[in-house]
Amino acid sequence: MRREVSIIITLLLAFLITETATANTPEDSLVLNRVFNFTNKYTNNVAGFKSNVYIKHLYQTHRRNFTLWCVPSMYAIARGERTFVSEQYSRLTFKNDGELENQRQVYYTTIPHNRRTMPTLLEFITPKLYDETLYGDHILSPFYRSNRVFYRYSQTQIDDKHSRLYFRPRYVNNTQLVSGQATVETATGHIIDAELNGEYDMIHFQTLTQQGEYGSRALLPQFCRTNVSFKFMGNHISSSFEAAYDCPITLPDTVNVKGDRQLIDSIRPYSLSDEEQSVYDYRDSIRAQRNQPDTVIIDTVIVDPKPHKHNYWKEIGSALGESLVQRTRFSSEIGFVRLSPIINPEYISYSRRKGLSYRFKLGAQLNLSDDVSLGMNTRFGYNFKQKKFYFTLPFRLDYLYRDREAYTELTWASGNRIYNSTVIDELKRQMGDLPELDEMNLDQFDDWNLRVLSTLPLNNRLAVEAGLVFHQRKAVNHQGMRQMGMPLEYRSLAPALSIKTRPWRKGPLFTIDYERGLPGKNLDLTYERWEIDASLKHRLHRLQTLNLRVGGGFYTKRDKNFFMDYSNFRDENLPGGWDDDWSGNFQLLRSRMYNASDYFVRGNVSFESPLLATSFVPLVGRFVERERIYLSSLSIAHSRLYSELGYGFTCRLFSVGFFASFLNTEFQESGAKFTFELFRRW
Repeated sequence: MRREVSIIITLLLAFLITETATANTPEDSLVLNRVFNFTNKYTNNVAGFKSNVYIKHLYQTHRRNFTLWCVPSMYAIARGERTFVSEQYSRLTFKNDGELENQRQVYYTTIPHNRRTMPTLLEFITPKLYDETLYGDHILSPFYRSNRVFYRYSQTQIDDKHSRLYFRPRYVNNTQLVSGQATVETATGHIIDAELNGEYDMIHFQTLTQQGEYGSRALLPQFCRTNVSFKFMGNHISSSFEAAYDCPITLPDTVNVKGDRQLIDSIRPYSLSDEEQSVYDYRDSIRAQRNQPDTVIIDTVIVDPKPHKHNYWKEIGSALGESLVQRTRFSSEIGFVRLSPIINPEYISYSRRKGLSYRFKLGAQLNLSDDVSLGMNTRFGYNFKQKKFYFTLPFRLDYLYRDREAYTELTWASGNRIYNSTVIDELKRQMGDLPELDEMNLDQFDDWNLRVLSTLPLNNRLAVEAGLVFHQRKAVNHQGMRQMGMPLEYRSLAPALSIKTRPWRKGPLFTIDYERGLPGKNLDLTYERWEIDASLKHRLHRLQTLNLRVGGGFYTKRDKNFFMDYSNFRDENLPGGWDDDWSGNFQLLRSRMYNASDYFVRGNVSFESPLLATSFVPLVGRFVERERIYLSSLSIAHSRLYSELGYGFTCRLFSVGFFASFLNTEFQESGAKFTFELFRRW
């Protein structure tokens, strides 16, 4: 009981952290409060509101070297010309959740092969001034009430109707904050125009935006101009881009054209600058000398106005070079293929317990009909300490069941390394307590498994998953097992049933899992296992997130030669990322402990927030994007209460976490975990 109470206390501590983070702040001025309240009083439901947007970019390469080839999306401009122009015509639509959907309809660029570079810049086109974050899920808006704790404000009166509002970070300059000024309508708090200055993900930016009138248009700019500067390893790229909203020309929804110069000329709402026009003129002169017309792509079908010779080997080499350093995607109406960069720091991680690991992803989807699709999301990995290659190959068939999304998934995996303590116990019983038995790794097995599971949603809150699970566990030390007269592998086949429910929309997800091993001629293991799990990812204000997970499992039947293998409590070698790997899991727990008990009770809490601790460290703190606190507890048989306490942070280059483990209150060990974050959003 004492252990279970400690787990509950672990969960309650997270809520205390949240309360501390939301301390009261001094009362703001009258004009500032009107800005905070503007959307409640003067805007209506914006779901479905649409706007035609014209965007143009001017890219200039001031300095570059060979390292620019390694930056995702920069491959196309790492050689050749130093100045490029891109134009785009899109339709923006507000969805029901308030997010913006950007449907690109026309695209033209002087970048070779109609490629795009620095796609992360698209986030800076539409600053959401009145939302909690200005761009996507980052940079706290100074015009959102709960963020005022991070900003200092001052104001001056321009005239009887307008005020000038100045803002800057309150405590420290940080990548999640901006400085600048805004012109505000004094009586209503309507932002007429604003200037935003900041730095995020190695991009320095200055945004000048003129907002629309009342109603839905007040949430969007009428015109926006952003200047950005990117510097990395001696490279310097700058870009100036403009976006004009509420353009008068509305194109059909089916339009999707690349490389049509005449079309973009006909719908451009205003003229190009002299510098931009000179880029086009130079490109036209070069093409005229080579007798090489534009390539037009309509709905992914290539149309050449005048046939010309292709250097296919050069194109293939270029495509292979790009795939080494940037994400590759081939798509059409029938599906897509998505490949992660082969040389990608993002998929490299290190911990003292597991050593250095590398991961790689490959995804694809084939649309069989409007309601049915077949896809895969393959993950590969190699652990240098274990010298072992891992993979997970899931093939998933998505379809509609009672007008709801259902799927059947076949997964083949090399699995995790699993331990069977009964092997050593049996040998010690037969041969005595020989020291060499503990050094031969006879209890280590490689787990190859095959799963066939179907998930059917019964309603919006309840889903049932059922299928079969097959395991083939092979001994790592074959020679040692033969010498001891022990089996080299164990097989099991089990029906599996899982019930998943989320009783309320933003509440926790509850899962009940049941698995029972079948007897058979070529099957070695019969067992019965139950597991219960509840997890919650609760988003708070100011980019704060509270992750909670509590659960347990137990066996009601097991064989003598048995593997304690749980679905919700295992040592993963191919984790999904920061959220899946670091939160809700144990970082220092020894691998054998996952398979040593016929029951477990666990609780995991993590709290994430910007500007928590390291953000205030001089010089380096300004680059810290988010910080996390971890607290985890575990109760298993024949062991005292195991706990872990950790702290981690993320910056533009990497994520790092520091952890300490305890048995009851007795310190055991400490360790660190490290993953690259460089260009994750690029």
